[in-house]
Amino acid sequence: MSGQTELEGIKSVRSGVLFEIITALLVGIGIIVLLTSGVLLTGFSGSAVGAASGIVGTLIGLIVLIIIGVVIGIVGLLRIRSGFNILKAVGRDVGIGGTGVTLLLVGYILMVIGAILSIVFIGIPILFIGAILALVGQILLGIGFYRIGEIYNTGLVKVGGILVVLSIITDLLGFIGYILVYVGLGKIVNNLPISTSAPMQTYYPPATPMPQLGPQALQVYQVGQGVLRSDGYAQFTLYTTTQTTIVSASIEGTNLQATYINPIILQAGNNNITAYFGNISNLTPGVTYMINLAINAQGNMMNIKVVVVYQP
Repeated sequence: MSGQTELEGIKSVRSGVLFEIITALLVGIGIIVLLTSGVLLTGFSGSAVGAASGIVGTLIGLIVLIIIGVVIGIVGLLRIRSGFNILKAVGRDVGIGGTGVTLLLVGYILMVIGAILSIVFIGIPILFIGAILALVGQILLGIGFYRIGEIYNTGLVKVGGILVVLSIITDLLGFIGYILVYVGLGKIVNNLPISTSAPMQTYYPPATPMPQLGPQALQVYQVGQGVLRSDGYAQFTLYTTTQTTIVSASIEGTNLQATYINPIILQAGNNNITAYFGNISNLTPGVTYMINLAINAQGNMMNIKVVVVYQP
């Protein structure tokens, strides 16, 4: 797995989220300016011709504003989808977010077409279908954000993802959610390793927890004994004295590499970790295996040994 590629995936999602925030601001400010400029009041005063002209002008202004906002939103969604695709390519389980983005794109496009054709009324059904697709897509996108927060152990992204889902109730929640996701993704960007080429130190799991050597001592070790199941999932606990990042995991003596690790960013203290190794039918039940973890700890690459027992 390439740390740089994963980093670019997170950056792409983050830049797309920024576009969505800008879209919300532009549309919100535009509508407020439109409503407070007196255009609506002018549309309903004076002669019938003046009233009709005012109403048409207002509708055209709203339609143009919506189209501009949707175009900017589409650009942002393309960035988000690109980031989801990169993360999926490196084994992150965020496919549902990519599906949500696709539905949002289709929904936005239909909404643009429906808004344009709504002048002659045939666009209203198209506008409605687009809104439904966008609604479902927004929910799936929020779940995708939540999974990113879960994988990288970042609470802001998880909370933001939940608020994005709840934006079906009110757009304000979605706006706040996007801001939280943007800030949380920034923290992930700062924590992900840029490269994995630095020499590694190897640490073996101690029989008993290692003593605390001092406030600045860096320690990463296994707590207890892990389990490897027949479905390919391994579960174990790591203790770390500082925030660290799991770069890769492999089962010693085999060609099995983890395609899914959750979480990959570990916080100080105990961290319960799940890693997926795929088809492990060639392994022997009841046998103890060693998992090699490549870990980035404050720029220092370490190889941590984790003991798991294969229990089908």
